[in-house]
Formats: sequence, C-alpha cells, structure tokens
Amino acid sequence: MILVDFNQIVIANLVKQISPRNPDIDEDLVRHMVLNSLRLYRRKFTDEYGELIICCDDKNNWRKDYFPLYKANRKKDRGESSLDWPKIFEVLDKIKQELRENFPYKVIQVERAEADDVIGTLCEEFGYLGIAPESAAQILILSSDKDFGQLQKYANVSQY
Repeated sequence: MILVDFNQIVIANLVKQISPRNPDIDEDLVRHMVLNSLRLYRRKFTDEYGELIICCDDKNNWRKDYFPLYKANRKKDRGESSLDWPKIFEVLDKIKQELRENFPYKVIQVERAEADDVIGTLCEEFGYLGIAPESAAQILILSSDKDFGQLQKYANVSQY
C-alpha cells in the first residue's frame, strides 16, 4: 500500500508554485498539481506497493487538547504570511472531496486525527517486526516528514 501524507505533499508542492509576489491561489492549477502528483506516484510505485491510500488531516486534532501550543508557531507564521491560507485549505478540502467522489483512491480522514496518526496506525497494523513474510504487503509512505523514520522499524515499511 502507498500511504500518501496528503496535506504535507500538497502544501510542499503548492508553496513552490505560489510566492509573496504571486500569492493568488489558482484552484485549477492546484487541482492539476494534486492530480498530476498522485498520478506520478501511482505510476512510479503501484507495481511494487499496490494502490494509493490518501491519508488526510482532520481540522481539529486531539494533540491540541494535551499540548495547547501544538503547532502554534505554524499558525503564527501563517497569520503573518501574505498567502491566503484559509483559501488554500478551502481548495484542498474541495479537491479532497473530489478525490473521494470521482477517483478510485481510498481517502481516509479520521475525526480529530492527523494523517500521521492514520499512517502510523496502518503501519502498526500491517507492519512486521523482523523479517516480513513474502505475502506481507509492502508499505510505502509518501512524505518528507522525518518523524516517519520510526515506522521503518517494520521490515515491510519504507519512505519516499
């Protein structure tokens, strides 16, 4: 299975496309970028790892209940940014819904959880400590988040 950290992948690509000099959010361009990225990943990895599972962040996550300052700097930085973050998230939500309705991809969003939680749970459920049997599903995590390194303790989990 190919576990896509949706927000991380999309926002990383999106930030490359827009800039303070050109802060406008072109919904069609973002949609094209998302679909093209997913197509590229699917084409490159599906033979070895199987189908894409798009893992999404929920708006309100449980960590803020226990750590009130969780990602507080990120929120502050977005407030000071010239980019229209509410519009970016609105477009991402719309594209996520279109993926659910019109594409064969599994889209998982768990109430009050982040994509990291979904990915971690799937790796824990399907990961093998030690040598994985040949019948074990190979798992590929698509994210540049270094925290996923801890999931590579499982023999059948890798990251791109």
